[in-house]
Amino acid sequence: MADMTQVARPYARAAFDLAQAQDTLQAWDDELALLAAIADDDRVRAVLADPRVDRAAKSGLVLGIAEGHLSSETRNFVQLLAENGRLPSLPAVRTEFAALKAETEKRVVAQVVSHRKVTQAQEKQLLEALRERLGCEVELDCSVDESLLGGVVVRAGDLVIDGSVRGQLSRLAANLSR
Repeated sequence: MADMTQVARPYARAAFDLAQAQDTLQAWDDELALLAAIADDDRVRAVLADPRVDRAAKSGLVLGIAEGHLSSETRNFVQLLAENGRLPSLPAVRTEFAALKAETEKRVVAQVVSHRKVTQAQEKQLLEALRERLGCEVELDCSVDESLLGGVVVRAGDLVIDGSVRGQLSRLAANLSR
């Protein structure tokens, strides 16, 4: 995940700077969300990861699926990613772009990873607690990681709250070894 984030960050920054200069942040965010969803599809992901498929075909696939929903700048962005072999990073580019947009709007996007799907009641509790702690508007990006034994891990900007069972056990082991 960290490697993909490092790859995605400069592309997200470039897209963000262009979108901000053209006052099209929301349009770019919407289009990147669509592209991230396309790249996240299992079948598309398999094609994008296949070294036997040339880069032009990969960009053609993504652009074909998104036909009629992208600006010319976004289409050029997809082709640039394809030329550099970075199409699989589209979901991470979208995440980084959304974080930059949220920062500009004085919002924080908190990534919540849990063993099971977070319920609406749990989302509401998390939102209230994070708003109080961070002092700004918070948007949740929830995902499931079945490798967690239980609990949640929350990442919001520089803040990381590890409430997972594994994290609690690690802290307990560290305290016992002192």
